[in-house]
Parts: sequence; structure tokens; C-alpha cells
Amino acid sequence: MTSDHSDVNGRLIEERDHLLKSIRDLEREHRFGDMDEADYQRLRAGYTARAAEVIRRIESGGTVAAGKADSLDASPRRSRVKVVGVSALIIGFAVASGVLVARSTGQRGTNPITGSSGSIREQLATCQPLSFQKPEQGIKCYADILKKAPENLEALTYQGWAYVRAGDVKNGGANFAKVIRIDPTYSDVRVFRAVIAVRAGDFASAADELTEFYRNNPSSMAVQVLQSQGLEREIFFGLLPGTVSACWQQAAQAGKDSEQLDEKFYGTLGTCLDVVLGASPADVDALVSRAFAAAGSASMAKGSTIEAATPFLDRTLAVDPTNANALVLRASLNATSGFPDAAKEDLATLETLPRPTISFLTGGPDQIAAGLP
Repeated sequence: MTSDHSDVNGRLIEERDHLLKSIRDLEREHRFGDMDEADYQRLRAGYTARAAEVIRRIESGGTVAAGKADSLDASPRRSRVKVVGVSALIIGFAVASGVLVARSTGQRGTNPITGSSGSIREQLATCQPLSFQKPEQGIKCYADILKKAPENLEALTYQGWAYVRAGDVKNGGANFAKVIRIDPTYSDVRVFRAVIAVRAGDFASAADELTEFYRNNPSSMAVQVLQSQGLEREIFFGLLPGTVSACWQQAAQAGKDSEQLDEKFYGTLGTCLDVVLGASPADVDALVSRAFAAAGSASMAKGSTIEAATPFLDRTLAVDPTNANALVLRASLNATSGFPDAAKEDLATLETLPRPTISFLTGGPDQIAAGLP
């Protein structure tokens, strides 16, 4: 498949996913009474017709099934690496943008666009497919909205993403910065700023953006899309020192023939990290990873995961008492081992700390808390 064909195919897949999710958003708004019947029927018909056409074009091109990150690299040899998240960054975040679009009136910000909320959505809906297929045209489309409503957060955010997709990261970043100045609690923009930071190799800034994202009550659907794209995974591995990251790579290679994390994976990870800790016994990243490996090995042997991990977690917290990754791992293991009070104690501490980057493996603090009695 040629590069041009791949680009077109990728954009069609992104647009398809966006349109299908937009239909679900419309149905939810209509169900809760946030949209009148006429607007609902007109917009749904338009989205459905465009989705059908995009699906037809995808199928006629003989493309692979979409919506799965592994479709971008279907090599069985690399599938194991993808499970633990050590793969190269592959983020088709235009897919996420369709889900992150505001879901009520389609609007936040101080400058309303003239007309009803339906007209707002219609204008934004016109821009969205353009920004997928032809980002340059999407930029101009959103510019027309911003002439009327220069502080419209959605238009600023998604014009910014169109800029990034068109290769103009500078102007895209400027849009995102303006959104933050207007409303630092607008969660959508944090995702895109994190993507830019990851692409630039600035994993610390990306982690900060995700902390703000989660602090500002994002929708569950937005969180699901964020997680499905593997952004948290990339940040976790991007922040690891090279020696620790190499151990995860070795473990991924050792367990490449299994669809799940298995004894070979955990054993290889633990053995490699023991070497790292022999040279650097206070390396907190190595200690947390070693605790994860110990818990995994204990689980395979039907033993106590919290008992196996505790020596390494205690060593971590002796060096860094506010290490968020150690605290969330301990909370997760205590929760699943029947010690809810101990888990709640660590979760209380985590409320004042940045979001743990290992959350994609352990579950986030909110997920752990939701499962406690």
C-alpha cells in the first residue's frame, strides 16, 4: 500500500469513527431533552449519510478493520510489545477529537454564536469533517466561527488540532494556550497539549497535562478514548530511565508468544530489574517496576500479590514518600487483596499528588476507589 493510500485510508477511518460517535452523542442529547426533534432528525440524517459514504469508501478500498491501535501494526512479533506499551508512539488522535467535542449545546466560552444551539452545532458539525479530510479547510471553517465568537473554546481547540494535523504545530499550540487562558478547566484541550508534548519527547509536560485533564471531571467517554489511544502508556515508558525501560523491553520479548502477561514476562522483568537495582538500589522507577513484577509472579503462583510487592514498595517510599506510582500500585494491590482501609489511606494521599503515570496498568485512583466497599 502506498503512503498516499495509507494516509487517505487513515483519514477515512478516523472520520468514520468520529461520525459514528457523533451519532451516539446526538442520540444521547436527544434522549435527555437537550435537542429538539427537528434538529435531531436533520443532524442525525446528515451524520448517517456521511458515515455510510465513508464506510462504503473504506470497504471499496479493501482496508483492514479500524478502531484498534494494532491495525496500524499487525505484526504478531510486535503484539506483545504493544501489550506492555513499549511500542513507538502511534496516536491517531483525530479519532479522539470527534469524541471529545462538547456534548451538550456544543459550546463553552463567553461568546455565543448567533442563533440557537442547533445553529452552533450545525456550524461546528460542518467544520469537523473538513478538519479530518482536509485540515487546511477545517482551519478556515473554524476561523469563520471564531470571527463571531473569538473565545469559543471548542472552535479554538479543534482549529488548533487542525493546525497540528496540517503540520503547523506553532499555531496549533497558540490556540491551545489561548483556550487555557480563557478556561484552564476545559479538559479537551489538555489531551491535545499532551499529544504535542509526547511527540516532542517532553513526557513530563505531557504527564502534567493529563493530571489537569483528570482533575477537571472529563467525561467517561473522553477518558475511554484517551486510554484507548495509549497516551498514558507512552508517558509512563517515556519517563522511565533507559536501564528500566530496557528491562520492560526484554520482558516483552520474552513473553511475545502470549496474549497475556505471563510467567516469562514477569520473571524476565524481575531478573533484569534485580541487576539494575544491584547497581542503583535507590532507583525508585526500578523499585516500582520490580514491585509490579513481584506481584505478577505471585499472582501466577496463586500467592499474595501485596506481600510479594511490599518489600519493593517500602523501599520506594523510604526514598520518596510521595511517589505516586508506588502509592497507587500499593492501593490497587491492597484493594484486590481484601484490605480496603489500607487502600483508602493511600488513595487519600494520592488526592494531593499528580496522577500516577502507572495508572494504565493499575487502574487510576478513581477507579480503585470506585471498587472499594
